[in-house]
Amino acid sequence: MKKLWVMLVAVLMVVSLSLPTAQVQAAAKPISVYVDGVKLNPLQPPMMIKGRTMLPMRAIFEAFDAKILWNQKTSTVTALRDDITIVLKIGAKTATVNQQTVALDVPAQNLKGTTMVPVRFVSETLGAEVLWNQQTQTVNIITSETAVNPVSYVTARTVGKNGDGRDLEVSFPKVQRETNVSEYRVFIVKSSNAYGFTLSQALSNGYYSSVRPNGSDQAITLSAQSRDVNGELLRANQPYTAYVLTVAKKGASALSGVSPSVTLSTASPVNAVSGVKASDVSDYGDGRDISVSFSQPSNTGNIQNYRIMVVKTKDASSFSLNAANNVASANYTTVSKTSAATITTTLSSGSRDTSGEYIKNGVSYTVFVLSVANGSNATNQLSAGSASFTLAASPISAPVITSVEDVSNYGDGRDLMVRFNRSSDEARVGSYRIFVVKDSKAGNFSLSDAKNLSSSYYTEVGKTGYNISKTLSYGARDVDGSLITSGVAYRVFVMAVGTGSYYGNYALSSPSYAVVLYGNNGGGSDVYAPSNVSVSDVSDYGDGRDLRVSFTRASDESSIYGYRIMVVKAADAYYFGLSDANKVSSSNYTSVNKTGYNITKTLDSNARDVDGQLIRNGVNYRVFVLSVGAYGTNALSSYSPAITLAGNSSVSPATNVSVNDVADYGDGRDLQVSFTRAADEGNLNGYRILVVKSSDANNFNLSKANSVSGSNYTSVNRTGYNITQTLPAGARDVDGHTIRTGVSYRVFVLSVGAYGTNALSAYSPAITLTGNASVTPATNVTVSDVADYGDGRDLQVSFTRANEEQNIREYRILVVKESDAAYFNLTDALAVSGPNYTSVNKTGGNITRTLAADSKDVNGRLIQSGTKYKVFVLSVGSADANHALSAPSQAISLSQTFTVGPAKNVAAKDIGDAGNGRDLQVTFTRPDNDNDVAQYRIIAVKFTQTGSFNEKIAANLSYFKAVENSNKGSYEVALDDNARDSDGDLIRNGISYRIYVLSVGNHNSYALSTASEAVTLDTQLPASPVKDLRANDAGDEHNGKDMKISFTRADNEANIKEYRIFIVPGSKDLNLESALASDQFTRAQVGSDFNKAMSGSTKDTDNNALAEETPYKVYVLSVAKSGNSVLSEPAAVVLRDTTSVPANITAVWNNGSIDVTFKKPADDSQVQKYAVMLVPAASKGFDLKTAANKSGSDSNVKIVNLDEAYAVTFKAEDNDIAGNKISDKTSYNIYILSIGEKKNVLSDPIPVTTAKTDSKAATQGKKQLKP
Repeated sequence: MKKLWVMLVAVLMVVSLSLPTAQVQAAAKPISVYVDGVKLNPLQPPMMIKGRTMLPMRAIFEAFDAKILWNQKTSTVTALRDDITIVLKIGAKTATVNQQTVALDVPAQNLKGTTMVPVRFVSETLGAEVLWNQQTQTVNIITSETAVNPVSYVTARTVGKNGDGRDLEVSFPKVQRETNVSEYRVFIVKSSNAYGFTLSQALSNGYYSSVRPNGSDQAITLSAQSRDVNGELLRANQPYTAYVLTVAKKGASALSGVSPSVTLSTASPVNAVSGVKASDVSDYGDGRDISVSFSQPSNTGNIQNYRIMVVKTKDASSFSLNAANNVASANYTTVSKTSAATITTTLSSGSRDTSGEYIKNGVSYTVFVLSVANGSNATNQLSAGSASFTLAASPISAPVITSVEDVSNYGDGRDLMVRFNRSSDEARVGSYRIFVVKDSKAGNFSLSDAKNLSSSYYTEVGKTGYNISKTLSYGARDVDGSLITSGVAYRVFVMAVGTGSYYGNYALSSPSYAVVLYGNNGGGSDVYAPSNVSVSDVSDYGDGRDLRVSFTRASDESSIYGYRIMVVKAADAYYFGLSDANKVSSSNYTSVNKTGYNITKTLDSNARDVDGQLIRNGVNYRVFVLSVGAYGTNALSSYSPAITLAGNSSVSPATNVSVNDVADYGDGRDLQVSFTRAADEGNLNGYRILVVKSSDANNFNLSKANSVSGSNYTSVNRTGYNITQTLPAGARDVDGHTIRTGVSYRVFVLSVGAYGTNALSAYSPAITLTGNASVTPATNVTVSDVADYGDGRDLQVSFTRANEEQNIREYRILVVKESDAAYFNLTDALAVSGPNYTSVNKTGGNITRTLAADSKDVNGRLIQSGTKYKVFVLSVGSADANHALSAPSQAISLSQTFTVGPAKNVAAKDIGDAGNGRDLQVTFTRPDNDNDVAQYRIIAVKFTQTGSFNEKIAANLSYFKAVENSNKGSYEVALDDNARDSDGDLIRNGISYRIYVLSVGNHNSYALSTASEAVTLDTQLPASPVKDLRANDAGDEHNGKDMKISFTRADNEANIKEYRIFIVPGSKDLNLESALASDQFTRAQVGSDFNKAMSGSTKDTDNNALAEETPYKVYVLSVAKSGNSVLSEPAAVVLRDTTSVPANITAVWNNGSIDVTFKKPADDSQVQKYAVMLVPAASKGFDLKTAANKSGSDSNVKIVNLDEAYAVTFKAEDNDIAGNKISDKTSYNIYILSIGEKKNVLSDPIPVTTAKTDSKAATQGKKQLKP
């Protein structure tokens, strides 16, 4: 609703006017006043005067934000509200409304000190409706709707290079009427999504920056934590646009149009200075008292200069880089970088702190130094603050110089007279000292300098009790030690020197005005210096042409031949004097003839500074002007303010301008222009596309481009990218003719600079627009609300077919939210995907189509009630390049039906054993239509009653579980202990239930889901673990069969479905979660104890076959039918191979042979055969591996099979294992290898000693004697 501003005249105390009693009519009951249903309760009750209800105005004023002005002299009240002004004079029978006189039935009157105004006049004047109820004595004021307006434009620009929100400034004008504006909300949207951002999205989005109305246009710089509408922090290299939402206090809010796109960027900060120190060095009571020193960073290559900023200490904690960058130039001191490691400077008398106030005594300050970057690839950096300090006044006052005069023509100090007023407290002063300072150095002369000067460099003056005039002496010197001479510009200081108890205190005067001594040529031809030398940066050539010098001519030019402009590096200017100027080479200054007037001169491209270097950007200069005397005597001016030339307005042209014929409208919409953006857009406001007839293109230049009328070009905002732009229907060429087919054109692009400098591109190739396959739009698009489904079936679209359909393939009906329709164009229409439009075949006649239930708008949202739409019709051409879009229909909002849909996929399960509703968990998914759903009600119905259960019964039940609609896709809800079914009975075990979910709308609409499957709660016994779990090696199959597992079944198997046996590598453990997830187990049935060997294919939980000599852990899982399963403690086992060596091995020499006997091992079940080997005792390293290799291939090995005689003989002709014939001179060992199926085992060595002749003596371990 629009908001009324009503009753704009305030209740004010005025000169009392008499009111005849007869005029005030008593009412049977008190009069009541209501504004939009809200009763007003003013201190002075409303009254009836001459048949008109009179209302006290203060209460109304306070309720409706009107501004009021009271003129006591004329007893006139002026009320201001938005663009309406009402003037009421107490007792007058007329009022003025916006300077128009209006008659009053009853004048404004003062009653008991309260101004009373006729309610009907005020209300109806301001657009409200007034209703009077005689019976109830009630006035009802009904306000008219007053919607707020959107801001007229939004501008976004970069103000930094931090790569976050601090770089982005958004500005916009205030709306005309702000009284109903609660706030402005600034939204940042990625450029790719800019044209899909709508009012409804803005109203529901929480990522914005709030700005309060203040009666002025607004500009806000965002913060590092600012986010776009997707909730993402603003970042570099991402194009953004801005919107502003005007939020109404009452009624509808309004969304602005989109700003031009802007892209944030980053740059590396330069280095900050260090060691910032500030000290009180003088007693002027201004900036000259502050000396600042700091250390330059090691790398100053990307630093242009420094800015010294004096901040009140109370503000120092919040002084940031962003704040420093925004300080006005008048509120800091610029210092050039030098080759020295440390810079020290004294501020000037005009220095201000960062708030703009002059520096003064008694205020605590902190000093910061800003390093200023010299290019776009670096950013400024702020130092840490200095220690805080407070300037204190000297206990003695300074003298005041009243004049300095050239009083003679000696050419030395005798020419200079100084006049000054004594100190106001001269009793504290012992004497004065006069200091003569070259004008170029006076700005840096401080009290500290004065106190420390040698007495040879000043003139001492005793106090006299009066103001003093002093002419200096022949030998007087300036503070540099140079004799005072003519032709040099000086300034004079006077210092008071304390005495007595004030000894050691000093007070320095302000400097005098500049003075130059003349008349030292003896010829009466004095030469005077020019004054007021100023400089400015006027161009962007990067040389002397950028520097303009202005100065006031010498007061007497009669002895002057001309002037010389001398450009001096600022760091050297303090030491540059007349003698230096006289020595400058003629190639290093610019000569200027006198004109009789003040002079302004722009230097030329070859201009050089006094050092002979070409003038260039990035160097800090000061300028002097030398008056060249006609008789050999010259005079030098004071220096100018410092200046550093910079390329601050250079504008580059666009390039690669190309054109295409993209449509067949026969106007500008057929012409698409593309171009490569300017190489540097930093100084650009934007571009202008200029269409020129080809015959005129060769004569079209920058001057003509700058003169083209605004209606004859197309403006394009810069985007940070190359640009492609299709011109609008009304686009004109530079001659003012509408663009049309059959005319040859060339296109130029003008880069429009931010500082008045523009640049023109080369022209495009020639183009002549033609109508190759013309497609015309549908017309007369109308819409109707024809049903009440709450979806697309409610919307009927009618349109008149295109005039010519032969080039049209089909029509597409496009439904667009009204808030987006103003921006919707042919390009947008062609980009809409298939599900989001309705295709219609041409019929040869006009078309009417009712949309389908699943029809969507162009953003992919189902068409629904309560949303305002406009409809477009796209004529789709047979040729892919030619299409046409209709004008939009009128807006339509389908009637609101407030229907809700039923929940889907309702399911219930028993999740616990509390024996009540807490065991019951319900899940369901949201309805297809949940826009109006306020809550869902979960209802448990006994299975026996579900046949008669319906939506009407459900809507009137008192027993349900309410779940608020949180717009989630699905819901999972557990009931509570006291949950009851639809009969009001507590939910309990043993009862079969079915679950329904009732969708409850905000407007008393309902929808009942289908029922879940039946669920019966019961109390599950917990599963218990098996007992006495054992695992043994019980075989020699060399696989899972060797493992035998046994356990005693669980004590209670009622809730156990089965047992699962898991064999786990010994280095690992198994938990319940892993056991339930594993599929490597052996299943065992319930009902009996278990005692079985595993199968040959049994594997461990890593899916590996069981192996011997490997540790394992065995677990048994009791698998619950419902509820939690349980895992046993592990049992450890290792499978062993029992292959073993023979027993009782003997080796005996017998008549030149060796007899070997042995017995089989006690368990030879794993042995397949034996290999007997004769090995020289001297052989080293004979081991199991060697024996195994020999057993398979060496003929010198004796093989003994099972169940054969366990004896072998090595005869004299046999060889030992090394392949040598047996010799009784060699000591041997016997080895026997037991060869198993999976494993081999080697015996210990059995020695055979040297043979004896008596074979009976040949026994194991005894040496045999030779025969």
